[in-house]
Amino acid sequence: MTTLNTPRGSAATDRSALGDTRVERWYGWLDAVAFIGLLNLLVIVFTLAGGIVLGWAPALSAATSCSRRRLRGDAQRLVRTFAAHWRREFAHANLIAAPSAAALAALGISLAALTGRDGSGWLVGALVAAAAVCLAHLVLVLTMDAHYELRRAQCVRLAWAFLVRFPGAPLLLTATTALVIAITAFVPGLLPVVSIGAWAYLCTALCLSFYAANERNLQTQT
Repeated sequence: MTTLNTPRGSAATDRSALGDTRVERWYGWLDAVAFIGLLNLLVIVFTLAGGIVLGWAPALSAATSCSRRRLRGDAQRLVRTFAAHWRREFAHANLIAAPSAAALAALGISLAALTGRDGSGWLVGALVAAAAVCLAHLVLVLTMDAHYELRRAQCVRLAWAFLVRFPGAPLLLTATTALVIAITAFVPGLLPVVSIGAWAYLCTALCLSFYAANERNLQTQT
């Protein structure tokens, strides 16, 4: 019978490796939370810097671009990268987000006008669904613009085509948005701290996974 003896120090080594793994895991979580918190702050600050109306689109565009860089493992100085993107893409981001923003504004006005009216439940539901689709289109436009080399009109058109071809995409983006809104409504203090940054980061991650799956499908078909 062969007896397998445990080498001296191996148990301690295993415990040390396990401890290192736990430390790395905790560091990764803390680093992610710090990134999302700073991203949240930058979106708020630069949205206000653009007068809100003109500031939110380039701020979200910068948040999407910085989130994409982090998800891809690219090194970046977040504040400098965010500010440079916001300034460079200011006009472009406002123009590329304009169609979705205009549709969302019109739907919001319609919803406000219907609030409290009897017998308008079905219409309110339809408007909410349309707003969810427009919001998903906005997210897809911003992430496509960050991920691909496309012209402005191509981004807007391809985002709509993507929504039609992959109906699961707007459902997941809408569910993520609804979850963030629900958690923020339960804990309002999260809004100025992490909610916006977490939403932008999660939506970017989802969109990149959609695009990767689409590219794999195209490669399989060819």
